[in-house]
Amino acid sequence: MTQADLVRATIAGEATPRPAYAFWTHFPGIDLDPDAIARETVAFTRATGADFVKSMPNGLYVVEDWGVRADYSEIASGGVAKVTTSPIEQPADWTRVKRLDPTAGVLGRELRHLGLLVEALGPDVPVLATIFSPVTIAKKLIGGSGFATHLRDHPALVQAAMAEMAETTAAFARAAIALGCAGVFFAAQDATSAVGEAAYRGDFLAHDLAALEGARGGWFNAVHMHGDDILFDLLADLPVPVLNWHIGETAPSIAQYRAAGGRKPILGGLRRTPITQGDMAAVDEDLAAIRASGKGVLIAPGCVIRHPVDTALLARIGARIRGED
Repeated sequence: MTQADLVRATIAGEATPRPAYAFWTHFPGIDLDPDAIARETVAFTRATGADFVKSMPNGLYVVEDWGVRADYSEIASGGVAKVTTSPIEQPADWTRVKRLDPTAGVLGRELRHLGLLVEALGPDVPVLATIFSPVTIAKKLIGGSGFATHLRDHPALVQAAMAEMAETTAAFARAAIALGCAGVFFAAQDATSAVGEAAYRGDFLAHDLAALEGARGGWFNAVHMHGDDILFDLLADLPVPVLNWHIGETAPSIAQYRAAGGRKPILGGLRRTPITQGDMAAVDEDLAAIRASGKGVLIAPGCVIRHPVDTALLARIGARIRGED
């Protein structure tokens, strides 16, 4: 059974010889170079023995072609990228957001990165292309501040811009799958109780669905529900086969999801803090909970493992999952 076979069987709800697993982290300093990040990702995958790859582009790649400039200096110390220059200064600026060609500019750079990954890893190691929900893209574009005010006071302008973002995302996803990606990792970073389910359904859900239209050709599409107090039931109903969220850091647990009748395959189960702290006892607790949950879990962190990253520790966790430690 190849690694891809292992993943496919898990998604299908079949029994497998062992769980499939993967880890992901940022590669600061090289993630603006498609050749360098592809080489680093392949080396990381082989060092940890991972069965599949969730691509780790610079998280602002989706807005760079619309004019965002950013500071990436804090990523290496566990921080995040920060927008320093946004093209959206006033509401009328949303009209400048037009559909992009996914093969050009920064999007084209990331397609090259994905193509190199697929070529280097071959058909036995599935690759997921990381994409973002249109509302997440919109907030990245404006740098976080002012979005709610613009949406409230000028909804037509913001909604039209998000429609362009959705079509751009769909085109990028379609191109990534055509290159050989197994699917997309659809990151929804703003679907939380702070927004509210009614508001999300009214303002953003249609754009999510439009973006995901481009991923229809993928067999390993996953939604990432980012943060605390997520709108779990809403996002779990998106037309993707696999669910990923911060399991162990926010509700529900795997057991709670299964007890409520949830049957979709799960991607996750490992808390990030124990990994960062090298706490193998806590990692073992997570692995025990995953084993107790039964079939249908692809073991992974609930979100990106922030720096510092101990690759040797990840390799040890991988060996334990494979039953070799």
